[in-house]
Amino acid sequence: MRHVVSLVLVFLGVSLVAWAQEPEYRIGPSDLLEISVWGEQTLSRQVTVRADGFISMPLLGDVAVSGKTTAQVKEELESRLARFIKDPRCAVIVVEQRSKRFYVQGQVARPGQYTLDQGLSLTQVISIAGGFTQWADKDDIVILRGETDAKTRITVDFDRIVKGKDQDIPIQPGDTIIVP
Repeated sequence: MRHVVSLVLVFLGVSLVAWAQEPEYRIGPSDLLEISVWGEQTLSRQVTVRADGFISMPLLGDVAVSGKTTAQVKEELESRLARFIKDPRCAVIVVEQRSKRFYVQGQVARPGQYTLDQGLSLTQVISIAGGFTQWADKDDIVILRGETDAKTRITVDFDRIVKGKDQDIPIQPGDTIIVP
């Protein structure tokens, strides 16, 4: 029995260490946030982060949130609301992580839009998308990368990655993976 309890405690300890090392989520454009101001229903609302990284709030106007954690946004909102409300208490929740999306198109079983909620590589993404169809051209995969209109084009030979001849490519938010 002691052995089982020890194993459970070790597992919990390892899990807590891994959890503690997870980087905090940074808010980005298009994310959907739930802003609650305790006791102030007219100020509580769901807001979408605009492309410029701001949200609009009554009394406060535009508030920069992109690149910040929910705790940082909470602190800023409470600080700014203190001019209008005695001892404001806010909660900021990311309802939907829309800024961390990537897209898979072409000859995969499940093309579509996916959320990048952890670090993923191209081989993992292909697996998430259900693998290749029988007509897929695995040696000519294209990754379109970039925030602006001038996207970088990365051509990949999947078989070379699998054989260890090329490095697997980490996927970034906004990437479009095209499997011809």
